[in-house]
Amino acid sequence: MSSTCTHIDAVGQLAPPREVCETCIAIGGEWVNLRQCLTCAVTLCCDSSPNQHMSGHNRATAHPVMRSAMPDQDWSWCFVDQAMLRETPGGWETFDPFLEAGTSMVGEYLAAGGSPDPAPDFVNEHGFPLGDWFAFVREARANGELEPRDAARLEAIPGWRW
Repeated sequence: MSSTCTHIDAVGQLAPPREVCETCIAIGGEWVNLRQCLTCAVTLCCDSSPNQHMSGHNRATAHPVMRSAMPDQDWSWCFVDQAMLRETPGGWETFDPFLEAGTSMVGEYLAAGGSPDPAPDFVNEHGFPLGDWFAFVREARANGELEPRDAARLEAIPGWRW
């Protein structure tokens, strides 16, 4: 599920992101969300924006890592490894947000008497596709793609079963 990103060394000490897409301002464009390049600190628009300036910046410069510049969002993305990243006290790590969201919900689900083998289309009360999540996690483990730390977190949940 996760891997080691080798591009973390490109991350520098940066000023806070700007509150505008610098290129959209220059051309009169509009943006949806903002991202900041973790190499040069430029703030540009996301792929949901019409001009997708951050992805264009990555293609033009090969700067590999960007982060969300939106309030209350604490994640980064490595374009090269196609991986979500986060900074931890021990350094940077990759993670899978789908795996983590399900892991945080499965304990509550099992404690409430939920089946460790839900129907594939089962969606919990929060609207999370828990049936798909169980299949995803089990397939990742069977294929040797589940990190040992993630498997250990799941195995520590009362009622968990592979």
